[in-house]
Amino acid sequence: MHPTPSYRLAWPTFDDRIVFVTPRTQSPMRDYRTIRKVLLRTMLLNFAATVVKLVVGLMTGALSLVADGLDSLFDGLANVVGLVGIELGRRPPDANHPYGHRKIETMAALAIAGLLFLVCWELVRTAFERLLEPRIVFVNSWSYAALLFSIIVQGATSIYELRQGRRLNSEILVADALHARASILSSLAVMAGLTAVRLGYPTADSLLALFVALLIAKIGVDIVRENIPPLLDQAAIDESLVAEIVQAVPGVESFHRIRSRGHADASVLDLHVRVAPEITMQEANAIADEVRRRLLEVEQVSDVTVHVEAQRRPGREATGARATVQRAAQELGLQVHELWLHQVEGEHILELHVGVEPHLTVGKAHDLVDRLERTCLQRLPELDACQSHIELQNPEILPGARVSKAMEASVADAVARAIAQTPGLQAAHNLSVRQSEGRLTLSFEVLADEDLPISIAHELTSQLEARLRSRFSNLGEVLIHVEPNAQTPPEQQDPCLSANNVS
Repeated sequence: MHPTPSYRLAWPTFDDRIVFVTPRTQSPMRDYRTIRKVLLRTMLLNFAATVVKLVVGLMTGALSLVADGLDSLFDGLANVVGLVGIELGRRPPDANHPYGHRKIETMAALAIAGLLFLVCWELVRTAFERLLEPRIVFVNSWSYAALLFSIIVQGATSIYELRQGRRLNSEILVADALHARASILSSLAVMAGLTAVRLGYPTADSLLALFVALLIAKIGVDIVRENIPPLLDQAAIDESLVAEIVQAVPGVESFHRIRSRGHADASVLDLHVRVAPEITMQEANAIADEVRRRLLEVEQVSDVTVHVEAQRRPGREATGARATVQRAAQELGLQVHELWLHQVEGEHILELHVGVEPHLTVGKAHDLVDRLERTCLQRLPELDACQSHIELQNPEILPGARVSKAMEASVADAVARAIAQTPGLQAAHNLSVRQSEGRLTLSFEVLADEDLPISIAHELTSQLEARLRSRFSNLGEVLIHVEPNAQTPPEQQDPCLSANNVS
């Protein structure tokens, strides 16, 4: 059994929930225009560095410089992917996307990570080719000038994008800045490799390229690690922070089922709070609104849904649990004869006596009762354990039926005679006669002096019940309700049960 974690300030309720789904508050307005401008500027600079390195690399025959130019080209293509993600992600929520389109930007960041892995693969492949088949490379001042220009451009764009990404809370800008930083390392490695080649160490170029490939792969892994959690709806907010805020709200007696998801700057939160059952709906709604207002003050929270439940008081919890268990038993064709709720060392344990049909085998009966226990634990998550005792279904627990008019008249006459023989009781009324499996069940009300001590009234009803049992051998349950004489006007009495009509 895996109970749902719950912060309990009192014994939990089994009542149905009241859910207040307050209007959603949109995520804080993001400056998409600024994000788009940053990406456009970065893309143009990346394409400028690409052109310079490709032209010089093709002129000198330096494949490492060409590869570095391709890296810058991928940087520019990553900016294009980012622009597409931003344009789609800024769309407002709609009927098919009630939480907005923010995850499109996350997907774009993952696409950038994919481009990083592609660049890494190209570097590794080219490096191994150079190790196996060394080639003559012409290194001149133009080679260094192209790399130096690229380093300056990529360094400036990396710093610019990283600052803007953190200021605007944009995953795509931060991811692209890390990509640009990887490109700087790649250009530095190419410059060092070309220097080593010029000094007579041709393999140095390929070895440094492999090292840079590992750095690029690590940055790609970091981007994936940062952007996968929002896609998997990983908890975005610390539960202890939510608990501290909610338990300080006046009127909240307990809370549980805290759930959150989303991005670092736009998390969605929902939770269940329990309030006093005697307060009005308006008061419960006001408490829910206050919980929501305080949680929205947390910078990373953009939307809160509060589910309100009525809190059970000690001593009243069995009623709701019994109804839930009885419904579960009926669905399985079982009967619950007895039910107890125990609290032992902080754990809440449900104990049942379950009746099964006599034709069932031990295995079948055990399976049915196991299913009942699992259902009870699922529907009553506040429970920690459920224990059952299997017994045969009680034939007395059957739907009752009304008796014939002749039998009802006979019982009415017997009641009237028995009351006439019991001084202190009078005027039987509201008689109900039912039968189940040949046994009679009686229920009626009698009048007594309002000053009569309750002990004497109990003794008189016991005498009355004994007289009725002597008259009917198949009499089952007898319920006699004693009312003060002043509260039942004579005109409401059943004339057929009046002692004056006894012959």
